[in-house]
Amino acid sequence: MKNPSSDVSPDELEQTDGPPMANAGSPVSSDSQEQPASAPADEPLDPQAKVCRKCSVQTHTVGSFCPSCGTAYVAQRRFAKVKKRTVLIIAAVVVAVIAGTGITLSIQHTNQVNADQAAAAAAAEAQTKREAEAARTAAEATAAKEAADDAKRTERKLIVAEVEDSILKDAKSRVTEGVLTGPITRASCTPLGGGSSDDLTAITGTFECIAVNKTEADGSSSGYRFSATVNWNAGNYSWHLGS
Repeated sequence: MKNPSSDVSPDELEQTDGPPMANAGSPVSSDSQEQPASAPADEPLDPQAKVCRKCSVQTHTVGSFCPSCGTAYVAQRRFAKVKKRTVLIIAAVVVAVIAGTGITLSIQHTNQVNADQAAAAAAAEAQTKREAEAARTAAEATAAKEAADDAKRTERKLIVAEVEDSILKDAKSRVTEGVLTGPITRASCTPLGGGSSDDLTAITGTFECIAVNKTEADGSSSGYRFSATVNWNAGNYSWHLGS
């Protein structure tokens, strides 16, 4: 009788050391298949080597910041800084624009105030000039009226002088005719009723005149009476002997 182990070849012996082979036609259990080995759940991961983008120090760490200088490994914070700087710049620009607008409005307000003040000063100066011109015109008108009145008074005095001269001539003529006694030396006229040749509102004037033929030692004189009436507007007059 043969020993079963002596008939087994070395290859067959190798196969018997491994897992049992399934028989043909028999199902293979899933529990008998090999499963890949997995690391224990609590085993720590190997830290990844990281190079700081600021100080260039290489460190094996799972952190997000460089343990040497504190700089973040991810460039997102730099973007945030840039964004913050941009916001600050925009804010500064907005403030500058607002300030510039305020300055512009202030300048416009100041210019408007200056323009209003200049316009008010110009209006006041123009008003002063108008008042001065009106005063000058009024003064000129007053002076012209006074000159015209003086001219009228002078003209009336000349008319009275003509009346006196006419009466003097008439009286001398009457002496020549023998009606009056001479010699007639002069003639003078005096306004009646308180009238005066200076009263420019009077249209006519009445005068009592005397043709002097005798002068007393005390300076008084006597003579023949005449009456005269003058129309100032027409510039003519009339007289007669007697009152």
